[in-house]
Amino acid sequence: MSQPERESMEVDILFVGAGPATLASAYHLMKQVEAHNQRCGETGETPIEPPSILVIEKAANVGDHQLSGGVMNPRAIKELMPDYQQQGFPIEYTCSQDYFWLFTRKGTIKSPITPPMFQKRGYHVVSLSNVVKWLAAKCEEVGVEIYPGFAAAEILTEGDRVIGIRTGDMGIDKHGKPKANYQPGMDIFAGVTVLGEGVRGSCTKQLIGQFGLGGANPQTYETGIKEIWRVKPEKHQPGRVVHGSMFPDFFGQINGMWLYDMKDNLISFGYVTSLSSEDPTNDPHRASQEFKRDSPFMRDLLDGAELVRYGAKCIPTGGLHAMPKLYANGAMIVGDSASMLNIMKLAGIHMAIKSGMLAAETLVDALKQRDYSSKTLGGYAERFKESWAYQEHLEGRNFTGSNEIAPLFGMLINIPLMLITKGRGLIPFIKTHPSHAAMKKIWEVPKEVRDRPPFVPDGVLTFSKEHLVGFSGTQHESDQQPHLKVADTNICATSCRTDYGNPCEKFCPAAVYEMIDVVGKPGAKELFIHHENCVHCKTCDIADPYQIITWTTPQGGEGPDYTRM
Repeated sequence: MSQPERESMEVDILFVGAGPATLASAYHLMKQVEAHNQRCGETGETPIEPPSILVIEKAANVGDHQLSGGVMNPRAIKELMPDYQQQGFPIEYTCSQDYFWLFTRKGTIKSPITPPMFQKRGYHVVSLSNVVKWLAAKCEEVGVEIYPGFAAAEILTEGDRVIGIRTGDMGIDKHGKPKANYQPGMDIFAGVTVLGEGVRGSCTKQLIGQFGLGGANPQTYETGIKEIWRVKPEKHQPGRVVHGSMFPDFFGQINGMWLYDMKDNLISFGYVTSLSSEDPTNDPHRASQEFKRDSPFMRDLLDGAELVRYGAKCIPTGGLHAMPKLYANGAMIVGDSASMLNIMKLAGIHMAIKSGMLAAETLVDALKQRDYSSKTLGGYAERFKESWAYQEHLEGRNFTGSNEIAPLFGMLINIPLMLITKGRGLIPFIKTHPSHAAMKKIWEVPKEVRDRPPFVPDGVLTFSKEHLVGFSGTQHESDQQPHLKVADTNICATSCRTDYGNPCEKFCPAAVYEMIDVVGKPGAKELFIHHENCVHCKTCDIADPYQIITWTTPQGGEGPDYTRM
């Protein structure tokens, strides 16, 4: 098949993904270039011609795919823009009450002391969707162009150098044939391509694999389920931030939760479930719904409340040991794509912003020298190692490894020691494994797990996956090839069904995967993909035990709408 003729464009710097890391980077870059040029009269240096900067975003609008709001450490935004509050930075509330609670099925144990990692007073409760909308407006004020609805499908390379990206084709039907509105993807060439696609980004996966940029440990992940509820006014407490852990499951897994109050009597409830579970029936959606059902605190808080929004997103938990090499010839990685999330504090917005700033300062060097090779871009890694972000990552470096050895060992012994020893704990380096590698065969699962009755939602406090997808705002055109690629569906119908019981039906929080009866073959099953339900969490790409599911970008502009989350 001949290649279609593609439009192309060229820019100096291309940012892939309009998240906090890339937008902060684009803004900081323009301000740094401006500051450099103002100093040139005094320093005698050569001015930098203002670069052409483009940010592309796969969502229809900036902010639509930004699920993880949070309790944001203001350190990085203060460095980026000291007068950020005067400029209207979108703060819901500032934390004045921080708590750490342990939950059981019978009650709540409120810790009299909030552990250091969950002390959030003075931090800002924010909607990340609103934050990136605000950052995008600031970028446009300084001359950065932003193209929403452009999904980066693959990196473009020339020898050992990244030269840009290709956006995905539009208007392909479910049989792979061009429709009347077919439009081939565009090639965007750049001196440097900065990847900030979030967790498990398609282009980032290609870059790390093709250029061998993997970290000392493989990346590990958790799936976060997030719901926004409107509660009764008397149950709304502005400034409240709660972090907690829930009762262990049958494998001793300890899941985490957060809760904070937002404006308009809204509360944000989140529940994170490790994808490094041994349990092939591990179901983040079910775990979050059972937490609401079984926790007396949650039942009381949500009594008479109204569900407003639902979403799911994976978070990188590997920390510093799983961080990939941050640069290659013509490319840099920032934000969640670069493992810039402190899982010990369950916080990453400030680290994403800081990583973008450090990348921008390195890009100034590249523009001055007109050198976009690793020799110059390597300054990004050097700056990172000298920053507070590195020190913060260093102090949490063995958090995930501690829990992988044994959750109780981590929570009761090694993590407290890490707080004392600045991250070392009992073991200086703990080797971890890919999240999917922990999964046991279905016959190894305790009988009480295998025989659990199906989860039955009550439709008031707890809901089915299909129902909740309706609160995610997700939209995908039905007549297109599924963007979820399964390399060999015969495995799903045979060995995966026998060995693991088709865990994709469990771990997907959006009911995308379903094993259906085969017509004319009693007892046989085949995979059906409800791609239109996908909320872009990436759980399937991560947790599939055979690693035959690949999440790819759908047509530009499609996916969830996480406005206000």
